[in-house]
Amino acid sequence: MNELISKIERAFAEAVYPGDDNLTDSTYGEEPAALVEDFRGKTNWRELDIEFLNQAPDGWGSALSFFSGPALRFYLPAYLIADIRNELESSDPMVRLCLSVTPAGERKKLAQMWGGGTVGEHARADFALFDGQQVAAIVAYLWWKLESVGGYDPTLEQALENYWLIREAEG
Repeated sequence: MNELISKIERAFAEAVYPGDDNLTDSTYGEEPAALVEDFRGKTNWRELDIEFLNQAPDGWGSALSFFSGPALRFYLPAYLIADIRNELESSDPMVRLCLSVTPAGERKKLAQMWGGGTVGEHARADFALFDGQQVAAIVAYLWWKLESVGGYDPTLEQALENYWLIREAEG
């Protein structure tokens, strides 16, 4: 477990804060605005405490769903490490990392108010920001997650096969 946490910390050590104006791509509903308010100026993901991660934004605990690609790249390690430590109550990084790159999830159409296209297209654009070391850390986390749920989870397995292992092989 400590080795995995160290791998994540090393992989994301140089991740750059996306800026206050690039925390979310969404403007629909209250959660994106609350996310910007809660994460504005939070330039060190290591300093985010577990209560904040479980509640942000504004008590919904849905930040992972609303981060822009650059914000996801910056804040994801805090969530991965909290999950490994079994501290997350309302967020699950696996959902953001996996559902959108499974055969069933990636073809779902998005309404124009969400940017149009498909869920998979948007996820792949966000995930393209991860470098090879970060992808390797995410894959290691997903293998850990699969093992932690007893070695069987079709969503995790499909996401690994259909996207993450391919990305890892590409370097």
